[in-house]
Amino acid sequence: MSVNGTEVNGSVNGGAPRPWMQARGVGRPSTVAPFSPQIEAWLRESPALSGAEVLRRAREVGYQGGKSALYELVRRLRVPVSANHVANGVQ
Repeated sequence: MSVNGTEVNGSVNGGAPRPWMQARGVGRPSTVAPFSPQIEAWLRESPALSGAEVLRRAREVGYQGGKSALYELVRRLRVPVSANHVANGVQ
């Protein structure tokens, strides 16, 4: 075991995950999550759609959250250009 507790021997406690290492549902509920399916559809239709345009469209359909949260969701949902080209048979 290291001094700061980040490295743990698997034989201690039978190798069971430590409570402090498990993900927790902390913080506020996401304001952008309910809009995820719609944003994903927009990005499938127009992969080059800008984040600002996604924000504008989301606000039109009722999104009231911040732009940083929305831009982060767009970043996660956006298909990488190289993967898009390979899927379409372009290399």
